[in-house]
Amino acid sequence: MVTHVRIRLTNIVVFELQTMKSGFLNLHKPAKHTSHQCVDAMRRVFDTRQVGHGGTLDPMATGVLTVAVGRATRFLQYLTTGKEYKGVIRLGITTDSDDGYGKVLTQNPAPWIDEKMVKMTLQRFIGNIDQVPPRFSAIKTNGVRLYKLARANKDFEVKPRRVQIDSIEVLDFTQGDYPEVNVNVACEGGTYIRSIARECGEALIVPPENVNPTNTLRNSVGEFCAGGILTELERTRSGVYSVADSLDLDEIRSKVEQGKSPLQPIESMLQHLPFANLPLQTAQRWLHGGVVTISAQDIVLGSNKNFEFSSGKPIRIYISSTPQMLGIAQVDPQAQYKEFVLRKRVFI
Repeated sequence: MVTHVRIRLTNIVVFELQTMKSGFLNLHKPAKHTSHQCVDAMRRVFDTRQVGHGGTLDPMATGVLTVAVGRATRFLQYLTTGKEYKGVIRLGITTDSDDGYGKVLTQNPAPWIDEKMVKMTLQRFIGNIDQVPPRFSAIKTNGVRLYKLARANKDFEVKPRRVQIDSIEVLDFTQGDYPEVNVNVACEGGTYIRSIARECGEALIVPPENVNPTNTLRNSVGEFCAGGILTELERTRSGVYSVADSLDLDEIRSKVEQGKSPLQPIESMLQHLPFANLPLQTAQRWLHGGVVTISAQDIVLGSNKNFEFSSGKPIRIYISSTPQMLGIAQVDPQAQYKEFVLRKRVFI
């Protein structure tokens, strides 16, 4: 039985070294490419269908796209979701897609908007808030993606979603008929920067002296408002990946052609998770689906020191006699959090 475990671990190591086809990529997505197109390109490069990504980027956007190849796709759900973006908001205009690529719906000069107004308005969107996603987005309703409904001119309601926005910093402001605001946004996954642009424009109320017959845009409470769209977007960080360290499609292809793996180990992306080292026999039992209970003292916090244990939370599992990670277990607290049963298993 012990031999079986050792053979299993050896096979994993050999697979990683010889095939170079399991791990994560810090891909620099180019503009005018969809995230799915980038995934398709990586499938051809690595000659496998087993490729996924850790968060959709709009076609107009550039920057970090976390890509998982091979066995790494099993672990996408456990990555940190924190992201940062740099974007440009243009005020005084609205489109059906909330960006510069959509059909223009309204266009009203807004020279009355100044930097102080914008900064105060953007502060409203910081925190745990309800956000209405763009009509052209990959979110599904009744199994159909919203952008497909929007392209078909279907009538549908976009329901708000709870998102976490940690900070919005105004980097630059250009006043004029259509003011432009350069922003840096730190947020959690699921946040749409296009929505921030639209909702910022809806919150900027046209002063009575500036209302004229051409003003047609009103917000949800009937006030005349400026409107806003997003004209540029770059994801500068996704989890532990930064844009400075990202590789473009050609760089990745070149490395693979030269026999150099551009992939980073699965474990390198999971350092925020707590971990437990199991004795050999306990590890064997866990690998074969047996019930394993460990004490709270057996769990070591990862890089996230504020990790809160609750039912279903993931931890990394190691075998104490080797640095090899075996996989991920979900914990089920027992005896007032003094013990934890290891439940669901995801193996490397």
